[in-house]
Amino acid sequence: MKKIFLGVYHPSVLLTYLGLSLSLYGIFFGKSLAFSLILLLLAGLCDTFDGMVANSFERNNLEKAFGVQIDSLADMVSFGVFPVQIYLQYFAKLGIFSFALSVVYLLSVVTRLAYFNASGGEKRDYFIGLAVTYASFFIPCYGLLSLYFSIEKILPGELLYALLAFFFVFNCKMKKPSLKARIGLLLLAVLFVILLVRKL
Repeated sequence: MKKIFLGVYHPSVLLTYLGLSLSLYGIFFGKSLAFSLILLLLAGLCDTFDGMVANSFERNNLEKAFGVQIDSLADMVSFGVFPVQIYLQYFAKLGIFSFALSVVYLLSVVTRLAYFNASGGEKRDYFIGLAVTYASFFIPCYGLLSLYFSIEKILPGELLYALLAFFFVFNCKMKKPSLKARIGLLLLAVLFVILLVRKL
């Protein structure tokens, strides 16, 4: 029977869609830095665990390939566009240079995602360069320090985004987090959310 809609509709991608939805809400309706950072953290958690959720389902080759592609496209929004929106709205202070840095950051994200799509994906045990998902940890961490200690007066947000852009495409091995490390990140994210909620 002919399908009415294009696409693969499978529960293995629901967590990816949830993370993307949270990011889109943050882009269009983020009402404060703390609120936006909470949504970015939650999107990062969705991406951290979506692979484990997807692998718990039995999938055919099309469903697996679709999962890889939809995850990459969602990452572009969640850890590319959304962080740039946060930067431009809350941290950017250098006019045209801030815009240029935003472009460089986005190009780094696009380059990394496209490269691994074209080359067959990441290795099983390690990343080459920094995975774009880590933006959902470092940016909220910086944002917390900004909200509580005004760290941007000492270390400008431009430095953080420049470093992230560099390491996204830097050709070096980085060990993937174990399950224990992921649980640790989950607990740390919960702490971050509690601290951010106090600033709403």
